[in-house]
Amino acid sequence: MPSNSPPHEGQKVFPPFEILYDRYHMQIYRYLYTHLKNEQDTADLLQHVFLQAWKHAQSYDPRRGSIATWLLSIARNRLIDFYRVSHSSLSWETIPDITSMEQNPEVRVISQETIAQVRKMLEALHQTEQELLALRFAARLSSAEIAPLIGKSEAATKKQLTRLLHRLQEQYRRDVLEELLPELLEPALPAFVEALLQTYVAPIESAHLNVIRQNLLKLVHTVSF
Repeated sequence: MPSNSPPHEGQKVFPPFEILYDRYHMQIYRYLYTHLKNEQDTADLLQHVFLQAWKHAQSYDPRRGSIATWLLSIARNRLIDFYRVSHSSLSWETIPDITSMEQNPEVRVISQETIAQVRKMLEALHQTEQELLALRFAARLSSAEIAPLIGKSEAATKKQLTRLLHRLQEQYRRDVLEELLPELLEPALPAFVEALLQTYVAPIESAHLNVIRQNLLKLVHTVSF
């Protein structure tokens, strides 16, 4: 009888489907939306990613990475398939702890005023650099989780992310802060990280995500293993 518990070996490490979706769906959604810039396409691929993951739960090996990393590898492959069919190209540590940074009013104002400039900076990056930032800031993966996805060591991944972020900070300071707040360059630098985070915000209504969740639950219960 179909169940919402995963099959075989996956049962040892996988939570029930509801928990799996609730825990990881926003990471996957933000990552997909970063590339697709379209809510409907993102929602469709999100469903495909979780359904594929559930069908192949037995193939997940925790020794090769976290569940988040495994789900992101599925999401990346689905993106590649999507663009292959549509004949489009992908749009677009010592890194600061972006989840714990406190935001002051000055930073919030700067972020809102400069979000367009930051987006332009990101769009000008090489595709591999865009992907690194999407995995870090949209999917919110750690360097250790990103490393297997891009085929590098954790140390090399952290170094590449750090250098990229520092380079972007300097460009941000030259292009934005010197024009807006020349007397507050150093104190205002955290505004770049906040603006970067806001660039990766994916617009989605909670009601829409609940519909996706319910659709997936129905599909999961029809999957036979």
